[in-house]
Amino acid sequence: MKRISIVVILFLAVLASCKKDDTVEQPIKNTDSTNHSGNTQTLAFKFSHTSGNSALILNTTLSDTSGRMFSLSDLRYYISNIVLIKDDGSEMYLTNKVLLVDVQQPDYTLGQVPIGHYKGFRFMVGIDSAVNHSDPALYPSNHPLSYQPNSMHWGWNVGYIFMKAEGLADTSLIPSGTLNGTLSYHLGTDELARIIDFSQHSFTVSESAAAVINLKFDFQKMLSGVDLQSENVTHTLPRTGLENKLADNWLTSFSVQ
Repeated sequence: MKRISIVVILFLAVLASCKKDDTVEQPIKNTDSTNHSGNTQTLAFKFSHTSGNSALILNTTLSDTSGRMFSLSDLRYYISNIVLIKDDGSEMYLTNKVLLVDVQQPDYTLGQVPIGHYKGFRFMVGIDSAVNHSDPALYPSNHPLSYQPNSMHWGWNVGYIFMKAEGLADTSLIPSGTLNGTLSYHLGTDELARIIDFSQHSFTVSESAAAVINLKFDFQKMLSGVDLQSENVTHTLPRTGLENKLADNWLTSFSVQ
C-alpha cells in the first residue's frame, strides 16, 4: 500500500511539471499588422549623389557652398543597421545587412520584406562597434566588409573607414579655381557613426513589383561650414574637430526623393 502511494505521488508530480512546462512553451501571439498573408516582395535602395544642383560625377569640377572648386576621384560609404518601421509602430531590423555605397553604383537590394504599408525607416552611416572591430578576413571576398581593392579598413584594432572621399580642391588663400591641393576625408571610429532617421517617410511594399526607396546624398551639404582652403584633409585621427563636423553634416546630407 505504501509503495502504491509513492507511485501515485510521483505520477502527480510529473503531471504538474508537464502542465507548468506547457504554460511556459505557449507561443507569443503575432501582433504584426503589416502583413497577414505571409507574402513578401523585394525592397531596394536607389542612391543618387549631387553637389548642390549638380550631379556628382567623379573627376568633374564641382563647387562647395562658397563657390570654392573641388573634384572627387572616390566616394564610398557604409550603410548598416537598417530598420523598417511598420504601421503599428513595431520595428523590423534587416539583420546583418551592410551596404558599401559607391557613387558609381546606384542600386542596392535589401532583400525580401513583408508586403504592406510602412511608416518609415532609418539607417546608420557607418558600422556598429561590434562589427566595426571585426576582422575583414572573416568575410567572403564578395562581402562589403571583406577587404576592398581600395581599402575601407585601417587595421583590425582600429576598424573600418565609414566614409572615404578623395580628390582635389582649390586650397589657395584666395580662390583661384585651380585644383592645387588634396581633398582627403577618411571618416571612421565608433564615435562617428550617425543615425539617419526617416521614420516619418512612409512607403508601401506591394505584391506587384519590387519596392524602391530613392535616396539622395548631397556632398555640398556635407561641406556645410567647412573651409576647403584649410579643412581639406582629415583621417579622423588625430582629432581636430573636422571629422565630427563632417559626420554631423551627414544628418542633413541625405534626403528621400
